Amino acid sequence: MRLFNESHLVPPADLCYRSPTSPKSQRLPEAFLATATASAVRSPFIRAKHVMFACFVVLMIVVFLTRDRLLFDPNSWLRQRYAPISGLMLLHGIPGALALFLGIFQFSDRLRRRYLRVHRVMGRIYVGCVAIAAPVSIVVSLKLPIPTLAMASVIQTSGWILCTATALYCVRTGRIQQHREWMMRGYPFAMVFVVVRAIVAIPAVARTGFTGLEETVWSVLAIACCLPSFLIEWQKLKPSKRALNAPATAMGD
Repeated sequence: MRLFNESHLVPPADLCYRSPTSPKSQRLPEAFLATATASAVRSPFIRAKHVMFACFVVLMIVVFLTRDRLLFDPNSWLRQRYAPISGLMLLHGIPGALALFLGIFQFSDRLRRRYLRVHRVMGRIYVGCVAIAAPVSIVVSLKLPIPTLAMASVIQTSGWILCTATALYCVRTGRIQQHREWMMRGYPFAMVFVVVRAIVAIPAVARTGFTGLEETVWSVLAIACCLPSFLIEWQKLKPSKRALNAPATAMGD
């Protein structure tokens, strides 16, 4: 009998075993559940997830060293650029940075299994940060002297808020799998801030000036809109392939 689904999205506490001789459900031993859950998470997708977030952390470090560290220098061009809207930048930057940091840990299966309460508290803080940082980013984009990117900011903000709100609705109504999928769709909109700045820091892109910046913003935003849904649906195709191969294997035996 199949005790858990391959997406390991069902909480271990909800797994149960029904004896063929008894109509009553009995809980599996905790040790067996831990072993089963641990086996379920050992998949290529999980390892790929770790690599992706490791690369993203490297990009965050690159962006800080090449650009954001200038915010601590009162005489830097970046500090002078944001000086007229310093209050808005604090209201946008601090919650946005906190959401970027917390979002990484929200995808940790180990944290969710061992420290579920911490996972929930961090999730509430993440949602609060999105509710503050995302709308303020639209005001910031209108105040800065790049009006042609204002619509890109509107699309990015709308996607981030919509996906996060949907993920919150799913978890509040017990749809855990859909909750995780919508979190996967929402967090890339936050990653756009870092990825764009990391690409623009490449000398060949930096030399293209505003044209390179505009193309980078729209390209990364398009990827953030489409790639997560593709990966989610692609993962759902894997069990179907194994199911199709099962009859052939049985006939060979």
